[in-house]
Amino acid sequence: MTTTDYARFLTTCISADPDLDEGLADDELYGVYISWCLLQRLRPEPSEAFWTAMRDLGIRDPRRGSRGLIRPGLRMTGPAAVDYILARRPVLV
Repeated sequence: MTTTDYARFLTTCISADPDLDEGLADDELYGVYISWCLLQRLRPEPSEAFWTAMRDLGIRDPRRGSRGLIRPGLRMTGPAAVDYILARRPVLV
């Protein structure tokens, strides 16, 4: 996957919200990425490559939060977020 693909993922699926108390947990951010890849018919990269790309694109290092490691000020959005949420909670369907 190219840097452009990762940047497109961030642009379409993640929004900055500095007022958030916490942000996205690492597993949530990677899960939305997996959902986005499936919707785009792309093969997801391993987590190591994903986190390297996120760091290169300016996603801040995680910090401890009430839900484990979180990325402060990030929120999921768009169709991949819906797909991810519904996949995690099939009783909602």
